[in-house]
Amino acid sequence: MASVQTLKELGEQMGLKSTELRKFIREQQDLDREERNQQREHGKIQQDKDEQFRLAQMERERDKEQREREREKEQSEKEQREYQREKDEKGREFEIERMNFERDKMDFELTMKGTEVKKASNEIGEDEEGEDNKEG
Repeated sequence: MASVQTLKELGEQMGLKSTELRKFIREQQDLDREERNQQREHGKIQQDKDEQFRLAQMERERDKEQREREREKEQSEKEQREYQREKDEKGREFEIERMNFERDKMDFELTMKGTEVKKASNEIGEDEEGEDNKEG
């Protein structure tokens, strides 16, 4: 931006005088003013672009973080389901073992009762033979 004095000297060097010189200075000032306005407008546009870029970048980052949280949540839920499945499976295995133990216990008790019945039957048989021998 040229000062009024500089513009006056430039106009005089061009041979301008009085009204023409004032008109030249005014036109040059208007051009300078218009150039500053354009620079300000360009600066505002650039600021707007920078702000839009920054906002878009923040939104992308926010979306990325959201996706990451969703992935972590899904992974956590998957791990929870796996843990529950393993827990249920162990519970079923324990129940099967308990039932097998009960079955083995009942088999053992049945075997023992069978042995007792056989022993009792043998004792009864021996007693009857002994009584037959006493009578005979």
